[in-house]
Amino acid sequence: MLSMGLLTVWYVTWWWMWSGAGGASLTSRVAEPPQECEWQRVTGDASESTRVQLACSLRTAAGATDLLAGLSTSQAQRITVLDLHCTDVLFFESSLDFGRRKEEGTQLLSRFHNLRELRIESCKIRYVPSAVLSALSGLRSLTIRTHNTDWSAMSMEFHRDTFRGLTDLRTLDLGDNNIWTLPPEIFCLLYNLKELNITQNRLQDISNLGFSDWGNGPTAPGKSCNTVLETLDMSYNEINALPDNGLSSLRALQKMFLQNNRISMVADRAFVGLSDLQILNLSTNALTALPPEMFQSSRDIKQIYLNNNSLSVIAPGLLEGLDQLQILDLSVNELTSEWVNRDTFSGLVRLIVLNLSYNRITKIDALLFQDLNNLQFLSLEHNNIARITEGAFSNLKNLHSLSLAHNNIIEIDSGHFSNLYVLNQLFLDGNRITKVDIRSFENITKLHDLGLSGNQLSEVPDAIKTLRFLTSLDLGMNRITKLASAQFEGLDDLYGLRLVGNKIEKISKDTFSALPSLQILNLASNNIDQIDDGAFAANQQLKAIGLDGNKLVDLKGIFTNTQPLVWLNVSNNELLWFDYSHIPAYLEWLDMHENKIEKLEDTYGLKEKTMVKMLDVSNNKIRSLDEFSFPSSIETVVLNNNNIEKISPGTFLQKYNLNKVMLYENKIRTLELGAFAISSVPDDKDLPEFYISENPFICDCTMEWLQTINQLSDPRQRPRVMDLESVRCSLTHSRTKSEMLLLEVKSSEFLCEYESHCFTVCHCCDFDACDCKMTCPDKCSCYHDQTWTTTNVVDCSNAGYDHVPDRIPMDATEIYLDGNDLKELGNHVFIGKKKLQVLYLNNSNIDVIQNRTFNGIESLRVLHLENNNLEALRNTQFTRLPNLNEIYLSNNKIKFIENDTFNYLPSLEYLDLDSNGYVDYMPWRVISDSDPRTRVSVDGNNWICDCKDVAQLNQWLIKKSKDTETMMCFFAHGQPMNKTIATVTKECKTETTTEETGTETLKRLFIESNDGAENYIPYIAAALIILIIILVACAFIFLFREDFKLWMHSRYGVRVFSSTPKDMNDNKKRFDAFFVYNPRDEDFVTRAVSSELENMGHTLCLQHRDLQLIERRSGDSLVSASESSKRLVIVLSINFLQQEWYAPESKAAVQSAINSVNIRHRRHKIIFLVSTDLSAINIDPDLKVLLKTCTVIVWGERNCWEKLNFRLPDVDVTLPNRTIHNANNLKSGNREGFGRHGNLRYTAPPTSHDPWYKYGMAPPILMMSSPMHSTSASAEVSARSTEDETCSVASSEGRGDDRLPHHHSYVSIDNHQCEERPLRPAQQIPMSSTTHARKTYFV
Repeated sequence: MLSMGLLTVWYVTWWWMWSGAGGASLTSRVAEPPQECEWQRVTGDASESTRVQLACSLRTAAGATDLLAGLSTSQAQRITVLDLHCTDVLFFESSLDFGRRKEEGTQLLSRFHNLRELRIESCKIRYVPSAVLSALSGLRSLTIRTHNTDWSAMSMEFHRDTFRGLTDLRTLDLGDNNIWTLPPEIFCLLYNLKELNITQNRLQDISNLGFSDWGNGPTAPGKSCNTVLETLDMSYNEINALPDNGLSSLRALQKMFLQNNRISMVADRAFVGLSDLQILNLSTNALTALPPEMFQSSRDIKQIYLNNNSLSVIAPGLLEGLDQLQILDLSVNELTSEWVNRDTFSGLVRLIVLNLSYNRITKIDALLFQDLNNLQFLSLEHNNIARITEGAFSNLKNLHSLSLAHNNIIEIDSGHFSNLYVLNQLFLDGNRITKVDIRSFENITKLHDLGLSGNQLSEVPDAIKTLRFLTSLDLGMNRITKLASAQFEGLDDLYGLRLVGNKIEKISKDTFSALPSLQILNLASNNIDQIDDGAFAANQQLKAIGLDGNKLVDLKGIFTNTQPLVWLNVSNNELLWFDYSHIPAYLEWLDMHENKIEKLEDTYGLKEKTMVKMLDVSNNKIRSLDEFSFPSSIETVVLNNNNIEKISPGTFLQKYNLNKVMLYENKIRTLELGAFAISSVPDDKDLPEFYISENPFICDCTMEWLQTINQLSDPRQRPRVMDLESVRCSLTHSRTKSEMLLLEVKSSEFLCEYESHCFTVCHCCDFDACDCKMTCPDKCSCYHDQTWTTTNVVDCSNAGYDHVPDRIPMDATEIYLDGNDLKELGNHVFIGKKKLQVLYLNNSNIDVIQNRTFNGIESLRVLHLENNNLEALRNTQFTRLPNLNEIYLSNNKIKFIENDTFNYLPSLEYLDLDSNGYVDYMPWRVISDSDPRTRVSVDGNNWICDCKDVAQLNQWLIKKSKDTETMMCFFAHGQPMNKTIATVTKECKTETTTEETGTETLKRLFIESNDGAENYIPYIAAALIILIIILVACAFIFLFREDFKLWMHSRYGVRVFSSTPKDMNDNKKRFDAFFVYNPRDEDFVTRAVSSELENMGHTLCLQHRDLQLIERRSGDSLVSASESSKRLVIVLSINFLQQEWYAPESKAAVQSAINSVNIRHRRHKIIFLVSTDLSAINIDPDLKVLLKTCTVIVWGERNCWEKLNFRLPDVDVTLPNRTIHNANNLKSGNREGFGRHGNLRYTAPPTSHDPWYKYGMAPPILMMSSPMHSTSASAEVSARSTEDETCSVASSEGRGDDRLPHHHSYVSIDNHQCEERPLRPAQQIPMSSTTHARKTYFV
């Protein structure tokens, strides 16, 4: 006994370790799994032991050889389930060969003695060889699904003996393999096969599958195969016919699925031998008729699905003798009353579900359903039934659900529904019923759901009073005008009442008093303009009311404060005002959009006693919001399309559950800093989401905070503005733009207008012009920034001044005096303006500038003097302007400029002297070329071209990239002329009168100095050596020209061995490069590539950083971005190939961007940055052509970074406003263009005018709101390390996902616009699962 006890304890301990605690140590007992594999435990039922599964992810099926060979013998013997899943399914073809030779594969597989189940998924297998799995003799289940339909060019083929040796196989799944044909009798070797699935292939003929043993008839029968097969699934193929005796050997077959084929003919003896068949699905085929003997061998069949065919005839006797049939679906055919008669369903005594919907039946005869005593679900909807014989349903004593909706029934008689004592659901919607007999429902007193919507009833039928157990009643879309409490007497259990779309005008106080259980009431789309006080007081269970689409002007007194109402829709009415005292305290969901409400009032201080969570008051006339506008319980507020102009500070404070506020399309011009203040949000809760776009914002000095609201130092006390990217505003002062994106407005452009201002501390200057009060001159407009320190604009343009105003504020940073009549600028007119940076004096008829006109304005950066009458400039006029960057002097009459006039301007970067007529100065004398940053423009002038200077003039102009072939001389060679500078230069060259060839010169030298010939030998030898060295160097450079040109460019910025087409003009394009890539490559592009390029000064546009969400895969957006960029860079990765190039819509968008580039320029403008190995990928022909005609750079190859820099355009550091960005610039977000706020990500606002669909809002049945979640993100990029020649990148900080708007859904209580839905495919489910869904009140 002791030994038995010890043995028991040992056994229990071993079992516990294996099935319980052993689960945690499974990997330790079978060692570590191979790479890309994992051990899994599959627990069977009580009769099965625990199975060990190995799941592996492979590139191709061939990779399984090395994987299986790497397993030890003990590991192989433990595995009972092997799951092989191939990745990169779109690119790699697989082969189902284990080992290099068949013997090697057999030996490899023979180690898996206990393998019972093998699954091979997504491996692109073209051919399965003979006996490839014969070593797995114990295999019970085999699944091979290649999903070749994703790659339609590849079909799957088999050897006749593919499955040899698998004699114990029970289940075979070959679905979704793009199989066109199968070898004859391929399944005959599978003697024990019970389940065969060959769905989703391209099979057309079943005669060669080995399922027939008919042979040449009874005297010479054929071979019997698969005699124990129980389930056969051949759905979703292209089978067109079922021949005689084609399935005769499948004697044990119980389930056969043939839906979604092209079967148009079923032979008389197609199902001979299928005596055990119980389920047959032939839905969604092309059948027009069926043979009478079709089910002669299958008398025990229980389910037949023939829906969605073209049957117009049911042959007599087709269903005869099928006394075991339970479900018959004949819906969506062309059956008429001629063929659906009393004999059609005779003998079907066990039938439970009969579906005849969507046919052409016109009448119901008395004996049509005479034998269907057990029928429970009958659907006759969407026919043409106009007549129902009395007692037609009287034999259906067990009928639970009857649907006669959408027919042509005009009247309901007393005898139509006799003997239907257990009927639970009756649907008569969509007929033409005008009258219901008072005794029509006497025999269906247990009815729960009654649908009478969409008829022509003018009053509530009295017949419903007998329905004591009725819970839902639909009388919508009729012609009812009046309601009275007496009409609903006896309906004590009524839960939902739908009266939408009638012509009701008034609701009296006691209208629904007879409905104590009423919880949902829909009165939408009537003509209701009056509801008596307390009209719903008797309905203390009422939770949802729909009153939208009526003519109500006031809600006062309608609801009592004690009602448990939680859902109320009064949208699309004529409400003029609203007070929180008008609604019940328990209300949570309130919709009042499309009314005329001007203010949300709380006259009696009851706001905080309400429980409103969702409030929709969009499309009203609300003008302002304050702290009394919303209760503290509010979660979602929809306020779009109102007249809101003001939001008071503190409006959203103490709203602790707030998560979404819609304020777009209002009339908000300015917002105070506290307008969006919210109570502090815990770290574990998402910030509220605000939408404010499409408002007429003014970017004055009080609005600068809005630009950085998503990055304020107290981020948990401010909401997140989701559409900040799309917010536009008008500038208070701008010379070029009146409206622009908020995020593109510079800090210096947020200005407020002023008339005068006094500082607390006045720092006056030492001159009489000192003005501490800062008074704006007459006829001028003055603007300042918020702090009065950075920007002070004085705009006196076109003010009619003939002199410079005397009292211009001393702190002015910009002065505009253009468009006046100033004539002469005297000395010291701007004295004391120490902060002046921009001065406009253009178009002011200025004739003379004094020597000291600009004294005292040392901070001046930009000076405009164009379009005046200046004739001469002296070298004393522009002194003491150390910070002047730009001078504009075009379109004057400047003929003479003294030497060194502009040489006293150390910061000068641009000088414009265009179109000044006849000039008599040499430009290199008025400004030196010592600073390469300085650009000088002298186009449109006529020059004096003396021979002593013309050559230098020509050379200077060419150096400045001017075309001297078009620039003219008006005086040359001492006389007037009209020739180009290039022509005069050629004429002035000194002509050599004596021409000597090299040979004659050498001959004369030797003749004259024959004695000294020896003296030239060393020189000749040296010259030859130098020449040889030069030739060798040239050859070496040519041989290694690729490396040499990269070295020259990276070291000195010089491009050699490279030419750019003359017609490729990229000078005016905004971006240096546009990057197209897959979202999964975001980190690689932003951290490894764009951060370094932007540090170097390149301006980049990134597809998934700078384009809005809805534009990122738009062809038009990609073309526009490509045309705005000098280069198009496509990051070619595995992710890009799978999800962008092989997806038709994405590929078309990318190709549009590529095709926008001239084919002659593609080698220069399109760059493929390859980040994966293309040698192992079967590349599509279009991509091959592009890779041959465009530049390809492989990331990680030698000098790849230098190649990328060489192919991109050079950074022109001489351009104005072009700065080279470093890491600090990036972190502070100072980039221009799309990247100006590169570390901010926002979501563009929806564009629809309907707020519910615009933000994807859909309600639950009552008022439950779906949870919302979001994540905040910030991104920082670190500088790239370039210490070696390969493309290595320094690590950077993590970058989170961009925040996107999260959709909170709700819909109207009754949507009046019918939604068009596609016909659903046939389903093998009883009608009970579908008819219950009809029990709804708000559709």
